[in-house]
Amino acid sequence: NNGGDGGSALVHVAPHFELEAGDSSGHTLRAVRFSSKSGQYAPPLGDEKMAAFYRARRRFSELAHDPKYVLSLQLKPGDLLIFDNQRLLHARSGIAPTDGERWVQGAYFDRDGLWLNYERWRRRAGTSE
Repeated sequence: NNGGDGGSALVHVAPHFELEAGDSSGHTLRAVRFSSKSGQYAPPLGDEKMAAFYRARRRFSELAHDPKYVLSLQLKPGDLLIFDNQRLLHARSGIAPTDGERWVQGAYFDRDGLWLNYERWRRRAGTSE
């Protein structure tokens, strides 16, 4: 990502799939990071494991783009869609000449800040949940 100004480089290295810390089963997904448009992060692996990694990544891309797993929405003026950016793969479709103008406003929440405040209020209330 060039930061929008053509003179910056924003780099973020993270695993494609991240599991919830402290989950004893080891199966609770915390985040999915995937983009079929970019090369994205590849861990340092030997040739054989790297080939397997890219086979798995291509297979995941096939599944993510399979129409039976895709939900398409047509938002209207005034509609609001809220989702966890790290738990839901999402994209926008192309704009047809008959679609008119498209205006989408995004907002982001700092997950760590939300958990910090949740924990602060939980402790003040004296609950163990």
